[in-house]
Amino acid sequence: MDQFSDSGELFTIHNLFYQGAYREVLEVSLDGFSASALTLARVYHYRAAIALGDAAAVLEELEDTEGSAALASVKAFALSKTGKVDEALEIVEELVDTASSDSTVQVLGAIVLYLAGKLDDALLLLSKHEGNLAAVALVVQIRLAQNKLDLAAKEIQQVRKYGQDNIVVNLAEAWVNLQSGGDKYQEAFYIYEELTQAPLSSNARTFLGQVVADIQLGRYPEAEDAISAALERDPKCPEVLVDAIVLSTLLGKDSTTYHQTLAEVDATNPFLVDLEEKSSLFDTCAAQFAV
Repeated sequence: MDQFSDSGELFTIHNLFYQGAYREVLEVSLDGFSASALTLARVYHYRAAIALGDAAAVLEELEDTEGSAALASVKAFALSKTGKVDEALEIVEELVDTASSDSTVQVLGAIVLYLAGKLDDALLLLSKHEGNLAAVALVVQIRLAQNKLDLAAKEIQQVRKYGQDNIVVNLAEAWVNLQSGGDKYQEAFYIYEELTQAPLSSNARTFLGQVVADIQLGRYPEAEDAISAALERDPKCPEVLVDAIVLSTLLGKDSTTYHQTLAEVDATNPFLVDLEEKSSLFDTCAAQFAV
């Protein structure tokens, strides 16, 4: 049984988080949560804040996490996002030894390990889950990063037996569809299109998957419309700006403004870091042929 299905309030905040509606997550009051659900609700609040770039603030609140493995894993994740990888790994290694059955430890611990390049360790921790759909989705993500599409698809096939219609499972299936290609692009589009129907007026991230699917299907005008809709909601959303840069490049349009804005709001964005590395490698190669 998925851990989020026993509480209506928790189910709502869970769905908002996976739709990328991070601001809406933070607007949900924690006063109405039962004692059993409060810790998980706090975890989603903290994760939403980290996603919005407030990892340092989260660390200030989580100075003392003794007695809560879940909050300790949030602290490790926040440390990782602020560049303190060694400290984060130290916490995760201890949690793996003492609380590997905790669902939050499994997910956030695995994310920290994954970001540190320890993919096998991340998968080993995730293998300890029992019906944790977020853990399954992360396994799928890692398998896709490893270019092991068959294993990712197998995870989806298995989880469908008990996670039908859960947003996390649907998103994971969309990721697999996008990497599978062909007719699967359209199936991925339908999943993302359904997400955009949710009444989240300020949430730009719900359009991201739809943009990617439209691009893969060669529907550039539709992708431009989705980008425009997303930018209207949040003109400084890093993920939307990355998609805008990619689409502009494909269309042969100037993307300078998007680049500048992305550098202002998220200077260490993986897209920019990777682009800088590629540009440096190109310059090095080109120099070999210079007269």
